[in-house]
Amino acid sequence: ASTMAAIQEGSWVLLTLSSGEKQLARLRRGAVARSGRARIKLDPIIGAPSGGLFLVHDNELIYDERTSEEMDEVVARIAGEGGSGSSNAQLVDDGLAQSLDAAQIKRLKTNGASGEEVLRALATSSKTFAGKTAFSQEKYLKKKAKKHMQWLTASAPTALSIVDMHTAKSPEKVLGLRRDTLSILLSLSNAQPHARVLVLDGMQGLLIGAIAQRLGGDGALLAANVHGPSLGALEWLNLSARTIGVVRSCTLLKLLAAQIALENGAKVQNGAKVENGAKVTREKEG
Repeated sequence: ASTMAAIQEGSWVLLTLSSGEKQLARLRRGAVARSGRARIKLDPIIGAPSGGLFLVHDNELIYDERTSEEMDEVVARIAGEGGSGSSNAQLVDDGLAQSLDAAQIKRLKTNGASGEEVLRALATSSKTFAGKTAFSQEKYLKKKAKKHMQWLTASAPTALSIVDMHTAKSPEKVLGLRRDTLSILLSLSNAQPHARVLVLDGMQGLLIGAIAQRLGGDGALLAANVHGPSLGALEWLNLSARTIGVVRSCTLLKLLAAQIALENGAKVQNGAKVENGAKVTREKEG
């Protein structure tokens, strides 16, 4: 049995598709993820171990004990089963080499053929596959695997994995921050339990969430912003109520006003006031 924590209903997960695409999803009964035109039902992920791998078959997920590395090795193994040629010089790409048509492939899948079996059928039904170089065979099968042997992993999101996701497809959402830069920021911040931290975050709350995790529910974190709080990452990271409890937010304008008020208040204390820089103490009556 796996020792990984089980993924709970209602939590957020990071889906990594076999194509390399990453996306965040909220796990609710009936939730789906989109991959191209496909709508993949996510119910089987609920209760599965974090980091688990699922085969995609007819828009349904089937849990698989293999790792993503082992899935990547499948293509190389099939490519090496029938030998290879030494050169592609004599091959002609006229579109007629593959004798297995779309209807036959669909029939294979309908009859329960796995993605691995479909790849093997494509390899044996190609008139030119055996004559390709090993590199070309693997390249051909990888292309076919994107369509016929799809899988995904589902894992608990971390600040670093979310940064990686945005770096790949929308770096502007994290201000171009990379995982190495985020690591340095967190290290130099020296954020730890009982610390009091001021954070200006323009990355949907990702830096705020990462620092809140380091505080562990003890301390204080003030999230400053320009127009209003953007704290979506506090949900994505599945933070506990205790961890989120240390976070407060305010605009920079309110923060500045509070600072000015604090400085002015410091000038009048214990019945004394400051006039032209000289301290004048009120005399007690009587």
